Amino acid sequence: MTKRSAAATGVVIVAMLCGLLGVSTASASSGTQGVTATTIRVGIPYVDVAALKSVGVSLNWGSVPDAFNALIANMNAHGGINGRRIIPYIIPVDPSSAAPAATACTQLTQDDKIFVAIAPLQPTCYLQNGVPTVAAILEAAAVPGIAQNFALTPPALAYDPLQFSVFAKQGVFKNKKVAIFGGVTTDEPEITIVQGVLKKLHVDVVDTAVDSAPQSDLPASNQQVAVIAQRFETSGVNEVVAVGYGSSIWPEGLTAIQSSYNPPWVATQPGDIVPGASFAPKYLENLVGSVPAPLGESVWSAAGTQRCVSLVRKAYPSDNINAYSAALPGSQATWTSVEGACTDLALFAAIAKAAGKHLTVASFVRAGYGLRNVVLPNSSSPVSFGPNQPYPIGTVYMDRYHPSTNTFVVDTKSATK
Repeated sequence: MTKRSAAATGVVIVAMLCGLLGVSTASASSGTQGVTATTIRVGIPYVDVAALKSVGVSLNWGSVPDAFNALIANMNAHGGINGRRIIPYIIPVDPSSAAPAATACTQLTQDDKIFVAIAPLQPTCYLQNGVPTVAAILEAAAVPGIAQNFALTPPALAYDPLQFSVFAKQGVFKNKKVAIFGGVTTDEPEITIVQGVLKKLHVDVVDTAVDSAPQSDLPASNQQVAVIAQRFETSGVNEVVAVGYGSSIWPEGLTAIQSSYNPPWVATQPGDIVPGASFAPKYLENLVGSVPAPLGESVWSAAGTQRCVSLVRKAYPSDNINAYSAALPGSQATWTSVEGACTDLALFAAIAKAAGKHLTVASFVRAGYGLRNVVLPNSSSPVSFGPNQPYPIGTVYMDRYHPSTNTFVVDTKSATK
C-alpha cells in the first residue's frame, strides 16, 4: 500500500462518523430512478477495510452491513421516510485500488438503479450518472449537473479560508516565514487557494513545493521531501503549511530521513495522520490542525449515537462494538461502523424527509440546500446548508497531538465561538 493510498484511507476514516434521525410517514409516487410510491433504493458501497490486510494494513470498523441493516430496519418499522421504505443495496469496496470503486458505481447506478449513494468512494462517478451522494468527500463545493453531494464535512477549498483565519488569530503565523508543501500534484489547486488566503491575512509566504514523485515510489518521495526540507531550511522557513496529502507525507518523509530540520507546521488534513511507526512523535508535537466538527469521545458519548449503538446491539447481539477510545489501535475501532451508519442515514433522512412526497433528484437537492438548523443525533449543535452550499460551515475545532498518549485530541468547543 503506497503512502498516498494510506492517506486516502485516512480521509475516508474522517468522513465516516456518527448519527440517526427520526422520520415521519406519508405516501406518493415518482418516476425518478430508485423511487416508487412505497420504496427508496439506497446504495451503500462501504469501504471494506478487511481487504487492506493483504497490503499490511490492519483496520477493523466492525460490521458495516449490520449497522446499516439494523438502523434501516428501525427506520422502516417507524414508517420509513414519508411512507417509503428504504431498500438498501450494500456492497463491499476494496479501497486499495480504484477499480473496485468504479465497478461498484456501475453496478449500483446502472444495474441496481439506486436513487442515492451513501459515502461512496469516487463520488463523481455517481453524480455524473445523476445519482446524488451523501457523506462523500469532494474537493469542490459542487460538480456540474443536477445531482450533488451533501456532507457534514465541507470541502477543503471551502474550509481552508475559515481555518486559516482562526490560525492567524491564534498567532500561528506571527513573525513567521512560511512555506507551503503539497504531497502530490493533485494538491496544487488547494495550494493556490491557501496562497490566496495567506496573502489576504498578510502572511509572509516565501516558498512553495510539491512532492511530484510517482505515487508508488516511496524512496523517491522521501528523497524529494529531503530536498524540499533542505530548500525550506536554506530559505529561513520557520513554519510549514502542509496541504492535502502533504499533511501525512510531510511528517512521514521527515521520519523516514530522520530530518534535523523540524519547524512548526500546519496540516490541512490532520485526520490523515494516524500516529504509529510511520510518524515519529517529534515531528507531530509541533503540529497545528483543525477539523470542522467535533470528533472522538464527544461523538461517541452523544445520546443519539448511543441510541444507534443500542439498536445495532439489539439486532446483532454477537457483534463486538467497542466504546470509542483514542488509545485503541485501528484494529479495534469497531465503533466506526455504527457511528458512520448513524450519521449518514440521519443526514439522508433529513434531506429526503424535507423533499416531501414528490421525491426526485431535483427536489432532493433543493431540500438539501434548504436545510436550516437541523440537529443530528451526534451533536447538540444545529447544522445549516445554503444555496449551492451542500455542507455546513462556520465552526473550527482545534486538533492537537498529545505525546503522552500518542493520540490526537479534538477540542470540544469551536475556536470560532
